[in-house]
Amino acid sequence: MALVRNGRLFGRVHYAFVIMACCCLVQAFGMGLILNCGSLFYVPVCEDLGFLRSEISTYMTGYFIGTTLVTPLAGKLLTKYDTRIVMSAAIVILSGAVAAMSTYTEIWQWQVSGFLVGAAGAGIFVLPSASLIGNWFIKRRGFVYGIVMACSGISAALFSMVISSIIQTTGWRSAYLFVGIVSLAVILPCSLLMRKKPTDLGIAPYGYEETARGEGGALPVMRGVAVRVAVVSVAFWCLFVFAGIASFIHGGIEQHMPGYIQSIGFTASFAAIIVSAESAGSVIDKLVMGWLNDKIGVRRTTIIELALIVIGIAGFIYFRNPVFLILSTVLFGIQDSLMSVSLPLLIRDIFGSKNYTQIHAWIRTGVGLFGSFSGVLVGAVYDSTGTFVPAFAGLMGTCVVAMGCVVLAYRKRGKLVWEEDETDRLPTNESGFGDRSRDASPLP
Repeated sequence: MALVRNGRLFGRVHYAFVIMACCCLVQAFGMGLILNCGSLFYVPVCEDLGFLRSEISTYMTGYFIGTTLVTPLAGKLLTKYDTRIVMSAAIVILSGAVAAMSTYTEIWQWQVSGFLVGAAGAGIFVLPSASLIGNWFIKRRGFVYGIVMACSGISAALFSMVISSIIQTTGWRSAYLFVGIVSLAVILPCSLLMRKKPTDLGIAPYGYEETARGEGGALPVMRGVAVRVAVVSVAFWCLFVFAGIASFIHGGIEQHMPGYIQSIGFTASFAAIIVSAESAGSVIDKLVMGWLNDKIGVRRTTIIELALIVIGIAGFIYFRNPVFLILSTVLFGIQDSLMSVSLPLLIRDIFGSKNYTQIHAWIRTGVGLFGSFSGVLVGAVYDSTGTFVPAFAGLMGTCVVAMGCVVLAYRKRGKLVWEEDETDRLPTNESGFGDRSRDASPLP
């Protein structure tokens, strides 16, 4: 790459920031534009083709099935093959599935596209960003996670207005085509700039320069738990349940938030304000929680997050004042950072970097399994009792269970044996890094 010399853009900017910028765009034009804005199409499609809302919602059922089944495979592919190849193939499938919806007339076609969006999304906005940021950054890793993941919320807020305008002026079919083309045009070039880890360019991660290098200045070697050991450990299943609970809380309340606000006597317009407050809150929360992870550690930060979420849900139950409801919504928005920021950091902290992508992929299946029925279960509680309060109280209890999972996972971490990744050692280059005859410094 002519513009990159000695692992730096223009010979000055550490390539880690190129990775960061690309990950920001991937999250913005992948999760933000495609996934988070997907519900904007429900009403116009149903009105035009006569579908029921429950029918068009099966698009997300297809998504959850796709991401649950394919995420472990995506983890293996991203580990074994060049990240650029895997992500490029995935974005072609993803964007094609979205653009194809501009031609659909039958509900099963949306279900197929939903499956493809979930399957290909695993290799675009579910796994790569968390893996790449963890590989490329040591210094301020949590804060960088927060910035990258916040981009999806910022993008959704901006593109929701753009997509709504396109739907109103030229129709939902043109809007689908717009999303498919724009996502491909942005994410494909970003995919081609990706590098799996700093040693691919013969450099150390950003921030490693400030730590003690190995004897002779060798490049760092990734360390971590073997996949076969990790998946049978108590710590793994604790994080699996934690991820599932995070997804359950997200889907269980977010899907019913407008309905709940109206059920306690507020208007649909105020319900829309609440939804906007949650989106704004989630962006701020990701940045704050990412920073806090760097300051006090991921274990303490995660416990604080869960405690604040409990307070937020309690606010929904007890408050009827608009201001306090908005504040409760902002606190509840912290749940978005559980999956996007804290979960990746927890996995890397407990299992290391060596097999992070595959272990993350298997734990992420808990997100799909729990998330696929959370909205249905909360809705069923409302249908049978006439109120959301029992369901919300139950979700507060799951936060306590999640806290226990985090505590237990760290207690069991000491029994896990970390190994070094020998493939990370490079032949000696002009800088003297990566000499196989020297012991490179371990990198968690």
